[in-house]
Amino acid sequence: MKKITLILVSIHIKDSPQAVPLAAAALKAQLDSAPAIRLRLDASFNDYTVDDSVDFIFEDLCKNVPDMIGFSTYLWNRHIVLEVCRLIKRKFPAVKLFAGGAEATALPLALLDCAPFDFVIKGEGEIVLAEVMNRLINHEPLEGIPGVFFKGAKLNPEKDQWPVMDLNVLPSPYLTGTIDPCRYSGLLWELSRGCPFKCGFCFESRGVAGVRQISLERIRKELELFEEKKVNQIFVLDPTFNSNLKRAKKILRMILKIAPLIHFTFEIRAEFIDREIAELFAGINCSLQIGLESAIPEVLAGVHRTIDTVQYAEKVSLLNQAGAVFGLDLIYGLPGDTLDGFKESLNYALGLQPNHLDIFPLAVIPGTALYDQAESFLLNFLPDAPYTLISSPGFSESEMAQALDLKKACEIFYNRGGAAGWMFMALETIGIKPADFLSNFAAHLLSCEQSPGFTREEITVWQSSFVREQFIRYNKKELFPVMEDIIAIHGALNRSLYAGPLVSAGENKFNDESVFSLSPGTILLSLKYDFNELMNVGELTFEEFIDCYCPRKTYLVVYNCGGAVKTVIIDHMISRLLASFTGIETLGQIGGKKNIHSRKDIHEFLEFAVQEQILHITQYI
Repeated sequence: MKKITLILVSIHIKDSPQAVPLAAAALKAQLDSAPAIRLRLDASFNDYTVDDSVDFIFEDLCKNVPDMIGFSTYLWNRHIVLEVCRLIKRKFPAVKLFAGGAEATALPLALLDCAPFDFVIKGEGEIVLAEVMNRLINHEPLEGIPGVFFKGAKLNPEKDQWPVMDLNVLPSPYLTGTIDPCRYSGLLWELSRGCPFKCGFCFESRGVAGVRQISLERIRKELELFEEKKVNQIFVLDPTFNSNLKRAKKILRMILKIAPLIHFTFEIRAEFIDREIAELFAGINCSLQIGLESAIPEVLAGVHRTIDTVQYAEKVSLLNQAGAVFGLDLIYGLPGDTLDGFKESLNYALGLQPNHLDIFPLAVIPGTALYDQAESFLLNFLPDAPYTLISSPGFSESEMAQALDLKKACEIFYNRGGAAGWMFMALETIGIKPADFLSNFAAHLLSCEQSPGFTREEITVWQSSFVREQFIRYNKKELFPVMEDIIAIHGALNRSLYAGPLVSAGENKFNDESVFSLSPGTILLSLKYDFNELMNVGELTFEEFIDCYCPRKTYLVVYNCGGAVKTVIIDHMISRLLASFTGIETLGQIGGKKNIHSRKDIHEFLEFAVQEQILHITQYI
């Protein structure tokens, strides 16, 4: 008996470690778990990105025309999904098309009106799609299934979704082998569904109230699989990982024991941070993202959030004290927000010294409470994806553009430039607030005849140039040489981290005929001050530092060894030697040019440099 063929389609926002078709794999795992369905259905899933053309996706899906195609539909891929569906239906009208995902859940009837879908699934799809396939296999009508919408249907809040109340009845797409962890550079990991909060701008707050959890036993088994498969990084999907503090701590201890080398990304709330969990986060390989959104209580109240700025800062300080890596989120344009209010929030956020700060314009997303209230708030926003705010009573269109300039300046200077470790030294020295400093940087970029290419190396150069101007402007020119060294060090640490380690240490044996190259994460610095003495800046003001220490030229190597960024002080001769290793000349040729006499000391350092992955040998003779 011929099987029904079904393709589940994921179109990711970009090719990245997060481009994992977890939703499609979860649907397939559920379908495959039912013997009566599995015997009659051949389900598979395809991956694309928004950079793939509509024609390419259409042709790829229809190489062997399936019976059914389902699309995970989100604001970033909505237009592509609609165009692909129109092409498929035009050429192959018998193919059944359906959609799920956030767009289908938010506006199922509107989506049906936009494209030739046969039906749309609202909400969680595992149980719903299994019922759809069961009925199709048995030639039964699809009408009456909660969560399934057809053209002309009416919304029925009591029967318009079929959520999975017990997540443990669902098979794991990882443990069943539905999705191979080795195929992807990163993984998405679901530990629970739902959120205990009701933030007006967030889609997570709609649907089933409360949080439903996956068992710790399944979590442990998945962790063991990830470790066995040597997964590099995992993005945890829970919108508030630490809402159940006791459970979160158990999972972190489990990670430390089973998979200590994997890098995890968590979304957490500041309210649930205590000293113990801060230290647990710091003890594993992870980064945290924390929603701040605004530091203005009145603004947050409009979207059903609260903040005690003093308590929030105390909670976040626990992360800094423990050495945990974290970032904050800000939204500009919330109801009641203004440009001045956004700047105040920006000053507050950067004052907490996060490792990075992500800033977003308000998106009035269908399906959220804010979308329902948009008219009462007089929000003017794009009617189609990405639904970005254009203006509001407190935020004019030109002010939204100014906020965007601040967002770009923060992204370049603070985030990509790795300025978290030193920007406040500059701000305190010249006496300026972060928002004003970044406004000046935004103006600095606009005034330049040629915009930088924004590689991390170029950003360091622009940071140094801009800060020098600011020190001169605020009569602190004599202090800039110290600041210049600190910017250079942090810029090198940042570039080395993102360059990554050498994949393989390679051959350690060498002779005069060997050819060397600097490894990708190796950066040579020439500093005006002693590197170890510079580490006192922070405890000492810049004025106190130059009173205590004199300039003393130092040569430093910053390098990445197995993912850990390290530094080593070297002398001038070694610095000159390392700079000569460009992968062209042999060691003997370089040694002759540099007139090196102490070959024993050189060879000892080269052995160390190769072992530490400062250098690698590119040619053996």
